[in-house]
Amino acid sequence: PRIAPLTVCPVTGVYFRSEGLIQTSEEDGSPPTGNFLCGVSPPKEIDKAIGDRNELDYADYELWDEVIWPALYHRVPAFGEVKVKSSWAGLYEYNTLDQNAIIDFHPEMDNVLMVNGFSGHGLQHSPAAGRAAAELITCDGRFATLDLSIFGFGRCCENRPVFEQGIV
Repeated sequence: PRIAPLTVCPVTGVYFRSEGLIQTSEEDGSPPTGNFLCGVSPPKEIDKAIGDRNELDYADYELWDEVIWPALYHRVPAFGEVKVKSSWAGLYEYNTLDQNAIIDFHPEMDNVLMVNGFSGHGLQHSPAAGRAAAELITCDGRFATLDLSIFGFGRCCENRPVFEQGIV
């Protein structure tokens, strides 16, 4: 394929999506790039960066060979000839309770509205999160159209995590 939406394998957690120019330009007729961003969050047992942050200086090519590429090929055989053009490794910032967003007023500071903890997904979630924040401000601290109360700060204070199965 030359174009693909964000796709996540429910078994391995390997994900991929188109990267770069996606639509053709009417001026020059350029085709989509055919480049893809793909990866996986390694399990704690094999994540070298957990014990040594210096490991983030190097991409784990064994992870590509043993986990990512086989999953890509299994799901999309056209990826059989895919080549790595570049790679990187890094950490996501997130709330350490459950790795999910917080959308709520702070319980002790009523003029502090928290809309954070989205990790690398902030841009994807920003339209809904912005609407939710606006509703909290204008609707007496309630959600009006999207009930996002599951992301309230109280769950952090009460140690009630909300785990997402398809997080990448």
